[in-house]
Amino acid sequence: MVSHGVMYFSRCTGMPAAHVGGQVYPRGADGRFWVRGPMGIGAVGRAETLEEAFALVAANLPERCGPAILGTVGDV
Repeated sequence: MVSHGVMYFSRCTGMPAAHVGGQVYPRGADGRFWVRGPMGIGAVGRAETLEEAFALVAANLPERCGPAILGTVGDV
């Protein structure tokens, strides 16, 4: 999901979301990205491209993190 220009990831498809993994923030006019931890806490790294940013998020997913489920955070 994208909210306020920030891409974040959830374990469910509905709202409220079950945030998991990192968040991808645009760094500004230079076209680069910041990757922060779940809920925007902590720094994971910087990325030159969106593909690199998503690779950082994927590499930092919790163990046994499966695909998103249909439902809300209460269903996870």
